Amino acid sequence: MMKTNHFFYALAVVLLGVVYGYAARFTAKDVLLSSAPQTYFTVDTFIRRYLHESPQVKIQKNGLLSERADYQNAFISSFLPSFSVSASGSKMYSRSDNVHSLDEFVHFDTSAYGSGRWNLFNSGKDRLSYQRASLSYQETQIAFDDFVQETVLRAVQMYYSLLLQKKLVKVHQTDLEINRKQYEQDKVWYDNGLKTHSDLLSSETNYRSSQLSVFSSQNEYANALTAFNVALNQPPETEVELADMEEQTTFQLPDLETDLTQAMAQRHDVRQRRLRLKEQDINYRLGRLNTLPTLFADAFVSTGRSLSNHDLWGYNYGVSAGISFDLGFLYLDKYRTRQNLARTHDNAYLEFEQFLRSLRDEVVQARNTLQLKMQSLEISALRLQAATQKFEATQTKYKNGLMTATDLTVAQQSMVSAQIEHARLITDLEIAKLRYQYAIGQNIFDYSLEEL
Repeated sequence: MMKTNHFFYALAVVLLGVVYGYAARFTAKDVLLSSAPQTYFTVDTFIRRYLHESPQVKIQKNGLLSERADYQNAFISSFLPSFSVSASGSKMYSRSDNVHSLDEFVHFDTSAYGSGRWNLFNSGKDRLSYQRASLSYQETQIAFDDFVQETVLRAVQMYYSLLLQKKLVKVHQTDLEINRKQYEQDKVWYDNGLKTHSDLLSSETNYRSSQLSVFSSQNEYANALTAFNVALNQPPETEVELADMEEQTTFQLPDLETDLTQAMAQRHDVRQRRLRLKEQDINYRLGRLNTLPTLFADAFVSTGRSLSNHDLWGYNYGVSAGISFDLGFLYLDKYRTRQNLARTHDNAYLEFEQFLRSLRDEVVQARNTLQLKMQSLEISALRLQAATQKFEATQTKYKNGLMTATDLTVAQQSMVSAQIEHARLITDLEIAKLRYQYAIGQNIFDYSLEEL
């Protein structure tokens, strides 16, 4: 008896240790801190790190693996036999019984049993259920891939947003340096009587305004950097170096019908809905089978014996078959159930038709947005070139007294605005390309399940 108590005490200690060790894996330190922070990224390395560090991706992956297990179990439950074993011990006393010794008290009547059953046929319902489980798993696979592609799109937007903010900081710093030098030059000219007081005030205002613009752009960059690092589970203040995007070039889009054809064949939501239609077909057939007579055939085997009396093992085996038919109320409710099944089946196909109509609009919008960004970038490059040349010419004329401080301010603001617009359009064009690829069903990023 003491040995038994020691055993349960030791088992409790081990279980507590396991539970404590498991809980210790999820301390605040582990959640909020990662290994040595990474400081250099390309788009590809950032995406892979982003996916690897994303808890939501891990949640979706676990859901996919669970669905795979359910699909594998569906084959077992549909086509393979099931077995069960049991053992029991009992001791019965009445009020008049007297227990004379401890041995008599702990002596039990024991027995053991085992059985197996195999469904050979049930009107094809098992086969349909397995097909439905297979479709559900395929649908989950597509949904997971769609989630990953959307996550990649968000990651790319985050990467380019930080890259853009860093560029804008440089633009405003360059503008600040230009205004600083101009303000210092204007003070010298003012002291020598070559510029008016209003010119000096205008120059000082531009200088102070550019200081504020630098501060604002640095604040936006810091916010983008924090979001970038938090997504990677590394210290928010970690400075990172990002590889710049390749030079943007325009290209000719395929004709609309080509894009629509590819979207109909490759888009994740289209493929999911087609699988759902197949599931709806199976549900319709299963529903109709449930309103008809059911034929079934089972094979079974069982064995058991009393362990206390040293009896021989007894065996039973055989086959059972039969037919059952749930008529309901004179089959009236079953008839209406079949009508509802037909309506639900028809609605699924009508909803798919409506979805295909809206899909065309999404593809057209993605194409139009991409074309607009490409044309805007071409115009923006010309505008930037013209604004830069105009500022340089105005600056020269201002030094020679041929232009006013207002003319110089307007030219400089136009150049800075053109630089900012051009930098934003480069980023917008890259995102528009990815959205276009996603809209027509092209994968944005290739990955393997094992690396997530």
